[in-house]
Amino acid sequence: MRLYPKMILIIACTFFAVMFVLLFSFELTIMDSFSSLEEKYVERDLIRAEHAIDEEVKRLQQIATDWGEWDTTYDFVQSRDPKYISSNLALSTFQALQITSLIIQDLNGSVIVGRGLGERKDHLTGVPTELAKAVMQISISPQVKRSGILEWNNSAWVFAQNPILTTHQGGPSRGTITVLNPLDQDKLSDISDQLLQNVTARILTPEERSQGYQDLNGSQVTGDTILSSRVLSDIHGSPFLLLQVQSVRDLYESGLLTRDYLFFSLLLLVICFMGVAITLINLIVIAPLSELNAELAQIGKTGLLSGRLKTGRDDEIGDLSRSINQMLDQIEQAVEQRHATEQRLSRLIALAEEGICLVGPDFRIWFANPKLASIFGRTPGELNGMEITDLLEGEPIPVNELLRDQSVHLELHTRKKDGTELYVRVVSAPYPLDTGQEGHLCVISDITTFKDNEKALLLSNKKLSLLGSMTRHDIVNQLTTIRGMLGLVHRKTTDEVILNLVEAAEEAADRVNKHIEFSKEYQKAGMQAPIWQNLRTCWSLAYAMTKKKGLTFTYEGGDYEIFADQLLQKVFYNLIDNSLKHGKNVFYITIHTRLEGKDLIISYEDDGEGIPENMKERVFERGVGSGTGWGLFFVREVLSLTGITITEQGTFGIGARFLITVPEGGYRPVKELQIEEE
Repeated sequence: MRLYPKMILIIACTFFAVMFVLLFSFELTIMDSFSSLEEKYVERDLIRAEHAIDEEVKRLQQIATDWGEWDTTYDFVQSRDPKYISSNLALSTFQALQITSLIIQDLNGSVIVGRGLGERKDHLTGVPTELAKAVMQISISPQVKRSGILEWNNSAWVFAQNPILTTHQGGPSRGTITVLNPLDQDKLSDISDQLLQNVTARILTPEERSQGYQDLNGSQVTGDTILSSRVLSDIHGSPFLLLQVQSVRDLYESGLLTRDYLFFSLLLLVICFMGVAITLINLIVIAPLSELNAELAQIGKTGLLSGRLKTGRDDEIGDLSRSINQMLDQIEQAVEQRHATEQRLSRLIALAEEGICLVGPDFRIWFANPKLASIFGRTPGELNGMEITDLLEGEPIPVNELLRDQSVHLELHTRKKDGTELYVRVVSAPYPLDTGQEGHLCVISDITTFKDNEKALLLSNKKLSLLGSMTRHDIVNQLTTIRGMLGLVHRKTTDEVILNLVEAAEEAADRVNKHIEFSKEYQKAGMQAPIWQNLRTCWSLAYAMTKKKGLTFTYEGGDYEIFADQLLQKVFYNLIDNSLKHGKNVFYITIHTRLEGKDLIISYEDDGEGIPENMKERVFERGVGSGTGWGLFFVREVLSLTGITITEQGTFGIGARFLITVPEGGYRPVKELQIEEE
């Protein structure tokens, strides 16, 4: 996606997200507040409606008290004078007191008088017998006042009952007086007019009473109205009447209008702001960047790195232009240096005395210098495109072994184009290509002359070894004859002078014999190629060769393999033999290995007499010492064949301490070797 539409999308998403958050917050806070406030208002009106019913009950209670605690009513219950009825229980009385029925009962509950308004409330009628029975059932005692809601004829009645006493509440009670008003639609209309709300009431069904009336309490929002309900109990404390107040959600509707107004206002603001922001971004950022991109595209199209961008601006785009110009300067310098380097490298490769070729990922030669072509008797054109394995066809070498992910050193036997035998040394290493793939750079050297000289040298060594063996054999035979003759002379004469001469001759013959034995061992040094040898194994075999009892031999440190002459075991044997011959009372000999920098230090120590300071360097010279003088000389010569050095750094009187230093590349840990072999 281009930068311009991407910025438009980001700005639009940002503003719409902000608008959504604002509307969502408005919905959660303001609108929920409106709903909660409306529910509180309806709950308040419901309480007021319930309070209005309670006020009606209290009003009836006051009327019942006034009539029940009146001497005239008290006397009427006893005298039952008809004048009381005609003068007090007239139509005007009921209309003035706003009561529907009035019942006076004696102590037995019998109705003395019962009157009520007709349906049109323009005349008086008698009280129905069932209503009188219902009133009689609620009377617990003629001394108790009672009021509340009463169910009769599937309708609700508000009543108040008072005992009949004298004016000063004297007694005893002669009966009860009950005043009743139906809780009908007219009464509910009056309450609705007072509260300015729609108030309704209905009697609970038997199912609602049995299943639980608690679910009926509370508020219910349906569309644009809200309904709040509460269950009222009758005089017996049983759930009886469901009182409801229904209100139109004017406040919530106003909130919806406010929300819609806010939404469209924000939407208009977002559209206007996006238009302004997009225009400014296009003028300030996008257009200059497009111009900058066009200039860069022109430079890339022409390929002239000397071209530069305009840098007249003082803002970030100007800084970017200047940075790009600096980058172009550096690229131009780098390209010039690369061209110069490539020219020098091409000339160097062309004049190199080694064959050099570049092998691609398809194992074919991409480039070969003239020297490589001359080594194989071919032209560079013939080598280009040839597989490297076809060029080295003398031995079956797997490609994955020759071209590995690390440097490889191989010596191979192959042939030239005309069939002439050829020995080459191949050094291969990974080389990144311009295509992003990985190739290999191979350096091939002609070692045919070296191999021929090596064969001639080996042949000469064999001849010299054979001649030396024959010469030593003849000398030993003659020496044996001389020693036999000296032995006969020693047994045949008793002349002390002659015996001394014979013993001197025998000692000389022994020394000659030891020289011959040393020359035999020394001749073996360098005759065979060095190999990797386990240090711990060589030490154990050398210790076993001594067959000396009462000595403690130990090996401490890591396990290593040493690249040394095959006489390494003889080296350790000579060190042990030197300690036993010259150490005087040696009981402990140990080998300890440690790494010091990139070198491996092998420390040989004994607890003998040690070597004096003036002899520490001379002990390795030939003929120095109290013995043959060849033991330590042999040790140093064998170790030096693979670049290993030995020095003596012990303390005279405490013990000898020989330090053998193995350079980097001449040792390797045994564990790493095992991992490579696996």
